[in-house]
Amino acid sequence: MAEAKKPSSGLYRNTMSYLGGLIVVGSGALMLLMMLAELSIKKPGPYIGIIAYLILPAILMSGVVLVLWGMRWEAVRRKRTGEASALPYPSVDLNDDTQRKRFGFGVVIGSLFLVLLAWAGYNGFIFTESVSFCGTTCHTVMEPEHTAYLNSPHARVPCVDCHVGEGADWYVKSKLSGVRQVFAVAFHSYERPIPTPIANLRPARETCEHCHWPQKFFGARMMQLPHFRYDETNSPEQISLMLKVGGGESIRGAAGIHWHMIIDNQVTFAATDKQLQHIPWVQVRHADGRVIEYVDQDTKLSAEQIKALPKHAMDCMDCHNRPSHQYPPPEGGVDEAIYSGKISITLPWIKKVAVDALIKEYPDRDAAHAGLRQEITAFYQTKYPDIAQNRKADIDKAIDAVIMIYDRSVFPLMRVDWKTYPMNIGHRNWPGCFRCHDGKHATSDGQVLSMKCDGTCHTMPQRSQLASLGHVGAEPTTEWHPWEMPAKSVSVKAHERLLCSACHEAGYRPKRDCNDCHAPR
Repeated sequence: MAEAKKPSSGLYRNTMSYLGGLIVVGSGALMLLMMLAELSIKKPGPYIGIIAYLILPAILMSGVVLVLWGMRWEAVRRKRTGEASALPYPSVDLNDDTQRKRFGFGVVIGSLFLVLLAWAGYNGFIFTESVSFCGTTCHTVMEPEHTAYLNSPHARVPCVDCHVGEGADWYVKSKLSGVRQVFAVAFHSYERPIPTPIANLRPARETCEHCHWPQKFFGARMMQLPHFRYDETNSPEQISLMLKVGGGESIRGAAGIHWHMIIDNQVTFAATDKQLQHIPWVQVRHADGRVIEYVDQDTKLSAEQIKALPKHAMDCMDCHNRPSHQYPPPEGGVDEAIYSGKISITLPWIKKVAVDALIKEYPDRDAAHAGLRQEITAFYQTKYPDIAQNRKADIDKAIDAVIMIYDRSVFPLMRVDWKTYPMNIGHRNWPGCFRCHDGKHATSDGQVLSMKCDGTCHTMPQRSQLASLGHVGAEPTTEWHPWEMPAKSVSVKAHERLLCSACHEAGYRPKRDCNDCHAPR
């Protein structure tokens, strides 16, 4: 039998390996250029990081795989054609000058290659933990969340501190979940709007409580809320109240809002909807071991159906469910703009005109900008032609502020606006606290879960003239609410427990009379 011919060249000498080598060299060179570009630019955009630390390393590794696959293919081909019956393992003889030079060259190139990959891997990890990666990579999808985040009290807290937290296990879980999200974005199969609450979110005790320490909560906090009336002079006033922050630890006096924290007391509830807005059953386990159950007296669910509902132990996120992604309603946004001077209070009826323009539905952002400008400009041209002519700069400034309010909270492509996501802090624009404390949840022996705010949560609001920060105005001469609740002239049982959010619903003008809810006969 004839002896197989010894191959005259390395296995890398084939078209596939050459192509892979070209990909490795080209992508490596581009990686170096992109890294240098990122280092030289003061504020590099997110796409430089994506290309330099995610896309190009993936291409480079695909080139390495192609080189190895080509070598494997070449080995199989040689054995099949009889060029070699067996292929020896590579050997290195450092006594041979040629092999020694090749070995030294390989060590240098390999070391540089490993350093490059290590640098890319480290910076790729850092980049995937950055705010720009979370918020701007998928611009359309995450635009509502990123915009709200930039305007939130947590704007300097990286997204991953809350959504991922510390530890490799949750990092791996988040990246595996991210793969699914990448495919959803690539194939446009993501939901619009993004559904909440987020499934499998890390417990707040492992994230929020790194900064917020419930055991140290105590005392009260004064709140001064500027407000401007819907009248010609945009009458300024102030709603003041004392928020009873309290605490959840008996040694500090278990009183106030944070009584609900999982420290001395534990609150468990069951909801019938994914957004946890309809709660028919609540259980309170007190520090002394007492267990009390409250059931919504208006629920149509049987005891067996309530028992079958999933139970949820209450934590920070059940009240602070929008800590960094809030979409303030038009009324609050306009009040803030007037208070901060972005809108001149001397423009007649500007509060009413601005809010009325904002609550209209617009098909897209361009139409909204044009519609807001047209609504406000037309009002002053029709009702106050002198102001329209002589104070055009003030009107344009107000329009710009109103457009900013709109862009801050409305995203037509993602179907997100003021009404999309319930916010459970308070109870003005959404049921919030009144999901449980609505006066309808009671025990079997008639003990009602109180809805009296001034008993536990805050003092009764006081309406007074707008005062400087921290200054309590004169004793109010009018009721804190501008009209009776319910009106003395109306005696309707259904209105005795009318929730604040029924009139101050997010995204709408506050209701002022019966016809706002009931069509006139």
